[in-house]
Amino acid sequence: MDFAFFRISIQPARNAHVSFPATEGSWGKLNKIRMSLYRNLYYMSLVGGMAGLFSWALAALVFAVLPNQEIRWLPDLVAAGILGAMIGGLTVGFSDHWSGNRVMPRWILSGALIGLLAGVVAGWLEIPITKKLAESSPVLTRVIAWMLAGSMIGLGLGLRWVRVNRARVAHAVVGGLLGGALGGLIFASLGSSVPDLSQALGFVFVGVGICFGVTLAPMLLRDAVLEFVSSGDPVAQYKFGPPMHKQWEIQHGDSYVLGNQSEDFNRTRYRPDVEIFIPDSGIAPRHAILFGREGRFFIARHPEAAGHAGIARFRLRVRGKTVVNTQELRGQDDILLGKTALKFVARGEGA
Repeated sequence: MDFAFFRISIQPARNAHVSFPATEGSWGKLNKIRMSLYRNLYYMSLVGGMAGLFSWALAALVFAVLPNQEIRWLPDLVAAGILGAMIGGLTVGFSDHWSGNRVMPRWILSGALIGLLAGVVAGWLEIPITKKLAESSPVLTRVIAWMLAGSMIGLGLGLRWVRVNRARVAHAVVGGLLGGALGGLIFASLGSSVPDLSQALGFVFVGVGICFGVTLAPMLLRDAVLEFVSSGDPVAQYKFGPPMHKQWEIQHGDSYVLGNQSEDFNRTRYRPDVEIFIPDSGIAPRHAILFGREGRFFIARHPEAAGHAGIARFRLRVRGKTVVNTQELRGQDDILLGKTALKFVARGEGA
Protein backbone atom coordinates (compact mmCIF):
# COMPACT_ATOMS: atom_id res chain seq x y z
CA MET A 1 0.00 0.00 0.00
CA ASP A 2 1.92 3.03 1.11
CA PHE A 3 4.73 2.51 3.56
CA ALA A 4 8.36 1.50 3.40
CA PHE A 5 8.90 -2.03 4.58
CA PHE A 6 10.32 -2.82 7.97
CA ARG A 7 13.97 -3.42 8.57
CA ILE A 8 13.90 -6.86 10.15
CA SER A 9 16.58 -8.58 12.12
CA ILE A 10 15.48 -12.17 12.53
CA GLN A 11 16.75 -13.81 15.70
CA PRO A 12 15.36 -16.94 17.33
CA ALA A 13 11.57 -17.01 16.98
CA ARG A 14 10.79 -15.80 20.48
CA ASN A 15 13.09 -12.82 20.16
CA ALA A 16 12.42 -11.78 16.58
CA HIS A 17 12.75 -8.04 16.42
CA VAL A 18 10.97 -5.73 14.00
CA SER A 19 11.73 -2.03 13.73
CA PHE A 20 9.36 0.49 12.20
CA PRO A 21 10.88 2.92 9.69
CA ALA A 22 9.61 6.33 8.81
CA THR A 23 6.61 6.32 6.49
CA GLU A 24 6.67 7.38 2.85
CA GLY A 25 5.37 10.68 1.61
CA SER A 26 1.68 11.21 1.03
CA TRP A 27 2.07 10.96 -2.75
CA GLY A 28 3.67 7.51 -2.51
CA LYS A 29 0.98 6.41 -0.05
CA LEU A 30 -1.80 7.57 -2.32
CA ASN A 31 -0.32 5.79 -5.32
CA LYS A 32 -0.02 2.48 -3.45
CA ILE A 33 -3.56 2.74 -2.12
CA ARG A 34 -4.87 3.41 -5.60
CA MET A 35 -2.92 0.49 -7.04
CA SER A 36 -4.29 -1.85 -4.39
CA LEU A 37 -7.82 -0.55 -5.02
CA TYR A 38 -7.54 -0.89 -8.79
CA ARG A 39 -6.01 -4.35 -8.51
CA ASN A 40 -8.83 -5.65 -6.32
CA LEU A 41 -11.48 -4.11 -8.56
CA TYR A 42 -9.78 -5.53 -11.64
CA TYR A 43 -9.64 -9.07 -10.32
CA MET A 44 -13.19 -8.98 -8.94
CA SER A 45 -14.44 -7.65 -12.28
CA LEU A 46 -12.54 -10.43 -14.01
CA VAL A 47 -14.21 -12.96 -11.71
CA GLY A 48 -17.60 -11.43 -12.57
CA GLY A 49 -16.85 -11.60 -16.29
CA MET A 50 -15.83 -15.25 -16.01
CA ALA A 51 -18.99 -15.99 -14.02
CA GLY A 52 -21.06 -14.27 -16.72
CA LEU A 53 -19.39 -16.20 -19.53
CA PHE A 54 -19.81 -19.55 -17.76
CA SER A 55 -23.42 -18.64 -17.00
CA TRP A 56 -24.14 -17.86 -20.65
CA ALA A 57 -22.69 -21.20 -21.76
CA LEU A 58 -24.61 -23.15 -19.12
CA ALA A 59 -27.84 -21.22 -19.76
CA ALA A 60 -27.53 -21.94 -23.49
CA LEU A 61 -27.32 -25.65 -22.74
CA VAL A 62 -30.34 -25.45 -20.43
CA PHE A 63 -32.41 -23.53 -22.98
CA ALA A 64 -31.49 -26.08 -25.65
CA VAL A 65 -33.20 -28.88 -23.72
CA LEU A 66 -36.17 -26.97 -22.30
CA PRO A 67 -39.40 -28.34 -23.77
CA ASN A 68 -41.25 -25.01 -23.78
CA GLN A 69 -39.46 -21.73 -24.42
CA GLU A 70 -42.55 -19.60 -25.09
CA ILE A 71 -42.84 -18.55 -21.44
CA ARG A 72 -41.38 -15.02 -21.40
CA TRP A 73 -40.20 -14.99 -17.82
CA LEU A 74 -38.55 -18.43 -17.83
CA PRO A 75 -35.25 -17.40 -19.51
CA ASP A 76 -34.73 -14.60 -16.98
CA LEU A 77 -35.45 -16.94 -14.07
CA VAL A 78 -33.00 -19.55 -15.32
CA ALA A 79 -30.35 -16.97 -16.25
CA ALA A 80 -30.55 -15.15 -12.90
CA GLY A 81 -30.30 -18.39 -10.95
CA ILE A 82 -27.29 -19.63 -12.92
CA LEU A 83 -25.54 -16.25 -12.77
CA GLY A 84 -26.16 -16.02 -9.02
CA ALA A 85 -24.66 -19.46 -8.44
CA MET A 86 -21.59 -18.70 -10.55
CA ILE A 87 -20.95 -15.29 -8.98
CA GLY A 88 -21.60 -16.61 -5.47
CA GLY A 89 -19.18 -19.50 -5.79
CA LEU A 90 -16.40 -17.74 -7.69
CA THR A 91 -16.39 -14.57 -5.59
CA VAL A 92 -16.18 -16.57 -2.36
CA GLY A 93 -13.21 -18.50 -3.71
CA PHE A 94 -11.44 -15.38 -4.95
CA SER A 95 -12.09 -13.25 -1.86
CA ASP A 96 -10.76 -16.00 0.41
CA HIS A 97 -7.66 -16.39 -1.72
CA TRP A 98 -7.17 -12.61 -1.85
CA SER A 99 -7.50 -12.24 1.92
CA GLY A 100 -4.89 -14.96 2.52
CA ASN A 101 -7.26 -17.72 3.64
CA ARG A 102 -7.19 -21.20 2.17
CA VAL A 103 -9.99 -21.72 -0.34
CA MET A 104 -12.44 -24.16 1.22
CA PRO A 105 -14.78 -26.19 -1.04
CA ARG A 106 -17.64 -26.03 1.49
CA TRP A 107 -17.52 -22.21 1.48
CA ILE A 108 -17.56 -22.12 -2.32
CA LEU A 109 -20.50 -24.54 -2.37
CA SER A 110 -22.36 -22.45 0.22
CA GLY A 111 -21.68 -19.29 -1.78
CA ALA A 112 -22.96 -20.95 -4.96
CA LEU A 113 -26.13 -22.19 -3.26
CA ILE A 114 -26.85 -18.79 -1.69
CA GLY A 115 -26.21 -17.11 -5.04
CA LEU A 116 -28.50 -19.59 -6.77
CA LEU A 117 -31.26 -18.92 -4.25
CA ALA A 118 -30.79 -15.15 -4.60
CA GLY A 119 -30.94 -15.38 -8.39
CA VAL A 120 -34.08 -17.55 -8.33
CA VAL A 121 -35.81 -15.15 -5.92
CA ALA A 122 -34.91 -12.27 -8.23
CA GLY A 123 -36.26 -14.25 -11.16
CA TRP A 124 -39.59 -14.82 -9.41
CA LEU A 125 -39.84 -11.13 -8.55
CA GLU A 126 -39.29 -10.30 -12.22
CA ILE A 127 -42.25 -12.40 -13.44
CA PRO A 128 -45.02 -9.78 -12.94
CA ILE A 129 -42.76 -7.05 -14.32
CA THR A 130 -41.97 -9.10 -17.42
CA LYS A 131 -45.64 -9.89 -18.02
CA LYS A 132 -46.65 -6.21 -17.89
CA LEU A 133 -43.71 -4.48 -19.58
CA ALA A 134 -42.00 -6.99 -21.87
CA GLU A 135 -43.90 -6.05 -25.02
CA SER A 136 -44.20 -2.30 -24.50
CA SER A 137 -40.79 -1.58 -22.89
CA PRO A 138 -38.34 -4.41 -23.54
CA VAL A 139 -35.24 -2.36 -22.68
CA LEU A 140 -36.70 -1.14 -19.39
CA THR A 141 -37.79 -4.69 -18.57
CA ARG A 142 -34.29 -6.00 -19.14
CA VAL A 143 -32.70 -3.28 -17.01
CA ILE A 144 -35.14 -3.82 -14.13
CA ALA A 145 -34.64 -7.58 -14.34
CA TRP A 146 -30.87 -7.30 -13.96
CA MET A 147 -31.18 -4.64 -11.28
CA LEU A 148 -33.25 -7.05 -9.24
CA ALA A 149 -30.83 -9.88 -9.95
CA GLY A 150 -27.84 -7.71 -9.00
CA SER A 151 -29.40 -6.50 -5.75
CA MET A 152 -30.43 -9.99 -4.66
CA ILE A 153 -27.05 -11.50 -5.56
CA GLY A 154 -25.41 -8.60 -3.73
CA LEU A 155 -27.58 -9.40 -0.72
CA GLY A 156 -26.41 -13.00 -0.79
CA LEU A 157 -22.76 -11.94 -0.99
CA GLY A 158 -23.20 -9.32 1.73
CA LEU A 159 -24.63 -11.86 4.18
CA ARG A 160 -21.16 -13.34 4.40
CA TRP A 161 -20.03 -10.20 6.26
CA VAL A 162 -23.08 -9.64 8.45
CA ARG A 163 -21.13 -10.67 11.55
CA VAL A 164 -18.40 -8.14 10.78
CA ASN A 165 -20.76 -5.24 10.06
CA ARG A 166 -24.44 -5.29 9.14
CA ALA A 167 -23.99 -2.14 7.05
CA ARG A 168 -21.89 -4.14 4.61
CA VAL A 169 -24.99 -6.06 3.58
CA ALA A 170 -26.64 -2.80 2.50
CA HIS A 171 -23.48 -1.72 0.67
CA ALA A 172 -23.42 -5.01 -1.24
CA VAL A 173 -27.11 -4.68 -2.16
CA VAL A 174 -26.64 -1.13 -3.47
CA GLY A 175 -23.45 -2.07 -5.32
CA GLY A 176 -25.12 -5.09 -6.90
CA LEU A 177 -28.18 -3.05 -7.88
CA LEU A 178 -26.13 -0.34 -9.61
CA GLY A 179 -23.84 -2.90 -11.21
CA GLY A 180 -26.83 -4.90 -12.45
CA ALA A 181 -28.38 -1.74 -13.90
CA LEU A 182 -25.20 -0.94 -15.81
CA GLY A 183 -24.87 -4.49 -17.05
CA GLY A 184 -28.55 -4.58 -17.97
CA LEU A 185 -28.22 -1.42 -20.08
CA ILE A 186 -25.31 -2.92 -21.98
CA PHE A 187 -27.16 -6.23 -22.29
CA ALA A 188 -30.23 -4.47 -23.71
CA SER A 189 -28.21 -2.26 -26.06
CA LEU A 190 -26.60 -5.35 -27.60
CA GLY A 191 -29.94 -7.01 -28.25
CA SER A 192 -30.11 -5.89 -31.88
CA SER A 193 -26.69 -7.33 -32.68
CA VAL A 194 -25.81 -10.93 -33.43
CA PRO A 195 -28.00 -12.83 -30.91
CA ASP A 196 -25.44 -15.32 -29.62
CA LEU A 197 -22.64 -12.75 -29.39
CA SER A 198 -24.89 -10.14 -27.78
CA GLN A 199 -26.15 -12.59 -25.19
CA ALA A 200 -22.63 -13.77 -24.33
CA LEU A 201 -21.34 -10.20 -24.01
CA GLY A 202 -24.46 -9.24 -22.10
CA PHE A 203 -23.90 -11.96 -19.50
CA VAL A 204 -20.23 -10.97 -19.20
CA PHE A 205 -21.06 -7.29 -18.66
CA VAL A 206 -23.80 -8.08 -16.14
CA GLY A 207 -21.37 -10.27 -14.18
CA VAL A 208 -18.68 -7.59 -14.33
CA GLY A 209 -21.14 -4.89 -13.27
CA ILE A 210 -22.45 -6.80 -10.26
CA CYS A 211 -18.99 -7.80 -8.96
CA PHE A 212 -17.59 -4.33 -9.63
CA GLY A 213 -20.42 -2.66 -7.75
CA VAL A 214 -20.34 -5.07 -4.80
CA THR A 215 -16.56 -4.58 -4.48
CA LEU A 216 -16.45 -0.83 -5.01
CA ALA A 217 -19.17 0.15 -2.53
CA PRO A 218 -17.35 -0.90 0.70
CA MET A 219 -14.05 0.44 -0.63
CA LEU A 220 -15.44 3.91 -1.19
CA LEU A 221 -16.99 3.87 2.28
CA ARG A 222 -13.93 2.66 4.17
CA ASP A 223 -12.88 4.67 7.21
CA ALA A 224 -9.44 3.17 7.81
CA VAL A 225 -6.95 0.65 6.52
CA LEU A 226 -4.92 -2.00 8.32
CA GLU A 227 -1.76 -2.49 6.31
CA PHE A 228 0.71 -5.35 6.35
CA VAL A 229 4.20 -3.91 6.40
CA SER A 230 6.51 -6.84 7.10
CA SER A 231 6.95 -9.97 9.20
CA GLY A 232 9.67 -11.95 10.92
CA ASP A 233 7.80 -15.10 9.91
CA PRO A 234 8.86 -16.12 6.37
CA VAL A 235 5.46 -17.61 5.55
CA ALA A 236 3.58 -14.39 6.37
CA GLN A 237 6.24 -12.29 4.63
CA TYR A 238 6.00 -14.38 1.47
CA LYS A 239 2.19 -14.33 1.49
CA PHE A 240 1.56 -10.65 2.18
CA GLY A 241 4.84 -8.90 1.41
CA PRO A 242 5.92 -7.44 -1.94
CA PRO A 243 4.52 -7.39 -4.53
CA MET A 244 1.12 -7.89 -2.83
CA HIS A 245 1.34 -5.10 -0.22
CA LYS A 246 -1.69 -6.55 1.55
CA GLN A 247 -4.21 -4.26 3.23
CA TRP A 248 -7.61 -4.73 4.85
CA GLU A 249 -10.31 -2.05 4.53
CA ILE A 250 -12.11 -1.15 7.78
CA GLN A 251 -15.39 0.68 8.36
CA HIS A 252 -17.01 2.08 11.46
CA GLY A 253 -19.05 -0.68 13.06
CA ASP A 254 -16.73 -3.44 11.84
CA SER A 255 -15.46 -6.11 14.21
CA TYR A 256 -12.61 -8.31 12.99
CA VAL A 257 -10.91 -11.27 14.62
CA LEU A 258 -7.18 -11.40 13.85
CA GLY A 259 -5.38 -14.70 14.19
CA ASN A 260 -3.66 -17.72 12.73
CA GLN A 261 -6.47 -20.26 13.04
CA SER A 262 -6.47 -22.99 10.40
CA GLU A 263 -9.57 -23.20 8.21
CA ASP A 264 -9.88 -26.85 9.22
CA PHE A 265 -11.04 -25.71 12.66
CA ASN A 266 -13.66 -23.24 11.41
CA ARG A 267 -17.16 -23.93 12.58
CA THR A 268 -19.06 -21.96 9.92
CA ARG A 269 -20.00 -23.16 6.44
CA TYR A 270 -19.97 -19.83 4.58
CA ARG A 271 -17.12 -17.76 5.99
CA PRO A 272 -13.93 -18.01 8.07
CA ASP A 273 -14.06 -17.55 11.84
CA VAL A 274 -10.92 -15.39 11.63
CA GLU A 275 -11.51 -12.46 9.28
CA ILE A 276 -7.89 -11.26 9.16
CA PHE A 277 -5.78 -14.38 8.82
CA ILE A 278 -2.00 -13.98 9.19
CA PRO A 279 0.10 -17.19 8.92
CA ASP A 280 2.58 -16.17 11.62
CA SER A 281 3.73 -18.86 14.06
CA GLY A 282 3.93 -16.21 16.78
CA ILE A 283 0.23 -15.37 16.45
CA ALA A 284 -2.46 -17.21 18.40
CA PRO A 285 -5.32 -18.94 16.53
CA ARG A 286 -7.50 -16.06 17.78
CA HIS A 287 -5.10 -13.36 18.80
CA ALA A 288 -6.90 -10.00 18.79
CA ILE A 289 -10.10 -8.17 17.94
CA LEU A 290 -10.11 -4.92 15.96
CA PHE A 291 -13.37 -2.99 16.14
CA GLY A 292 -14.87 0.43 15.51
CA ARG A 293 -17.22 2.15 17.94
CA GLU A 294 -18.67 5.69 17.97
CA GLY A 295 -16.23 6.98 15.39
CA ARG A 296 -13.15 5.49 17.09
CA PHE A 297 -11.18 2.30 16.52
CA PHE A 298 -9.76 -0.09 19.10
CA ILE A 299 -7.72 -3.26 19.26
CA ALA A 300 -8.11 -5.73 22.11
CA ARG A 301 -6.73 -9.08 23.05
CA HIS A 302 -8.98 -11.98 22.18
CA PRO A 303 -10.10 -13.83 25.33
CA GLU A 304 -8.16 -16.88 24.10
CA ALA A 305 -4.90 -14.86 24.12
CA ALA A 306 -5.52 -12.93 27.34
CA GLY A 307 -4.43 -13.51 30.92
CA HIS A 308 -0.87 -13.76 32.20
CA ALA A 309 -0.08 -16.80 30.06
CA GLY A 310 -1.50 -15.23 26.90
CA ILE A 311 0.29 -11.92 27.44
CA ALA A 312 3.59 -13.70 28.03
CA ARG A 313 3.26 -15.97 25.00
CA PHE A 314 1.49 -13.86 22.36
CA ARG A 315 2.79 -10.37 21.64
CA LEU A 316 0.41 -7.52 20.95
CA ARG A 317 1.93 -4.05 20.99
CA VAL A 318 0.71 -0.64 19.86
CA ARG A 319 3.21 2.21 19.59
CA GLY A 320 5.76 -0.08 21.26
CA LYS A 321 3.66 -0.73 24.36
CA THR A 322 2.15 -4.10 25.27
CA VAL A 323 -1.64 -4.25 25.04
CA VAL A 324 -3.08 -5.95 28.11
CA ASN A 325 -6.79 -5.38 27.51
CA THR A 326 -8.01 -2.76 25.00
CA GLN A 327 -6.09 0.02 23.26
CA GLU A 328 -7.50 2.86 21.15
CA LEU A 329 -5.90 3.23 17.73
CA ARG A 330 -4.83 6.54 16.22
CA GLY A 331 -3.77 7.35 12.68
CA GLN A 332 -0.38 5.96 11.67
CA ASP A 333 -0.19 3.67 14.72
CA ASP A 334 2.35 0.84 14.52
CA ILE A 335 1.01 -2.55 15.63
CA LEU A 336 3.10 -5.61 16.40
CA LEU A 337 1.17 -8.86 16.30
CA GLY A 338 3.39 -11.84 17.07
CA LYS A 339 6.30 -11.38 14.64
CA THR A 340 4.21 -9.38 12.16
CA ALA A 341 4.20 -5.59 11.96
CA LEU A 342 1.09 -3.77 10.77
CA LYS A 343 0.13 -0.13 10.42
CA PHE A 344 -3.25 1.41 11.13
CA VAL A 345 -4.09 4.31 8.78
CA ALA A 346 -7.19 6.39 9.47
CA ARG A 347 -9.21 8.11 6.77
CA GLY A 348 -7.70 11.42 5.71
CA GLU A 349 -4.20 10.15 6.48
CA GLY A 350 -3.75 8.00 3.41
CA ALA A 351 -6.63 5.51 3.73
